[in-house]
Amino acid sequence: MNADGRPSTRFRMTLPVIASILGNIIEYYDFVIYASFSSSIGQTFFPAGLAFSQIALTLATFGFTLLARPVGAVVLGICTDRRGRTFTMILCIALMAIGSLLITFTPGYQSIGMAAPLLIVTARLLHGFSLGGEFGSATSFLIEQAPGHEARAASWQAIGQIVASLAAAIVTLSLTLRLPAQGFDSYGFRIAAGLGALAGPAGAGPALQADPNAPLASRCESRSSVPVPEAGEPAAHARCHGGRRAGKRHYLSGHLHAPLCPAALPCRGPAGLCVGTADLWGQLVFTPLRWKLADYFDRTRSITPMLLSCALLFCLPWPMFRLVSIWPESILVMPLLFNVTGLLYFAALDGFIGLLFPDRLRGRGLTIGYSFGVVLFGGLAPLTNAALISWSGTEQAPAFYLGLTALISASAIFGARRLL
Repeated sequence: MNADGRPSTRFRMTLPVIASILGNIIEYYDFVIYASFSSSIGQTFFPAGLAFSQIALTLATFGFTLLARPVGAVVLGICTDRRGRTFTMILCIALMAIGSLLITFTPGYQSIGMAAPLLIVTARLLHGFSLGGEFGSATSFLIEQAPGHEARAASWQAIGQIVASLAAAIVTLSLTLRLPAQGFDSYGFRIAAGLGALAGPAGAGPALQADPNAPLASRCESRSSVPVPEAGEPAAHARCHGGRRAGKRHYLSGHLHAPLCPAALPCRGPAGLCVGTADLWGQLVFTPLRWKLADYFDRTRSITPMLLSCALLFCLPWPMFRLVSIWPESILVMPLLFNVTGLLYFAALDGFIGLLFPDRLRGRGLTIGYSFGVVLFGGLAPLTNAALISWSGTEQAPAFYLGLTALISASAIFGARRLL
């Protein structure tokens, strides 16, 4: 036992734990690849000559993922609590792989007409539905494998997302450099999506070897009926949702300004991909610091670093957006700067919000809180910030949005502290 009475069992990298991390990487890789190849997918699967451009239709299809995500959160969240964490993780990986296979093998619009966009929409609905349950099932599993080290274990979720984005960036950059332009547009996305589909069994296989001595809530044989929500569950949902706002806000701090202000971008194409890849490598370099901060939370349950991060991210956007308008090249360091600043917040976040819920409600609590936060503050953020820019007439308007969400996030974390 630790000095504070919590178990001192160390977090062990068992096969099922590795499977949950691999599943997270595979799912987010598939999610990122679609965005990376949106132009090629639009040209292949959507008809030309419509009122909306092919790229607009592709991005609209991307929105179907966000619409399906809350549905998946509710359905798969309940499945996580009733059928077990491992069962739901395997189901999520399988659904994501099926969606990627559809993108890989569906003929283009010129071959099968309207069936092509319908199949792509189906693939994206599967992706969104699957992503709705991935976070809750995998995070619950990780937390329950490491009593006393919950934040350290759950930090693998964020690390997995970085690795997934890095893998997608490396694959995209490699295909850009190796394929001729026509080949990249015609079948580059099929190669990238196919790699993700093939990786599915690598994540699902080890998960089948779940430790029979694992906590009951994480085992597939947990079949208890869905319990009536406890009185504190709505508050936990709301604060989990509010806490995840900082996640979307800090991600957008680094990545939203570029598409909203194209003139600010000093480089595109392979050079831009290289910059993005370097940013992701930079984030991985700070993994030891992430673990140190997570361990600090596990020992103390202190939210001071998280509140400090919110304060910094409240103050930082305005001067940084001003700097970009004066010195456009500075946008190249913005993603890494905001990600490192947000590390104080993210290092313990997933473990923190996971502990807001009892074991029997944790699956649905995490999936619902996380997914609705992603939809409202991830999917709608480009529209919100574009509207702010149009209304205010200044490209620095998103800085006010980021500052507001920093305040909301700090309030949610501060209020949720008493639920631990």
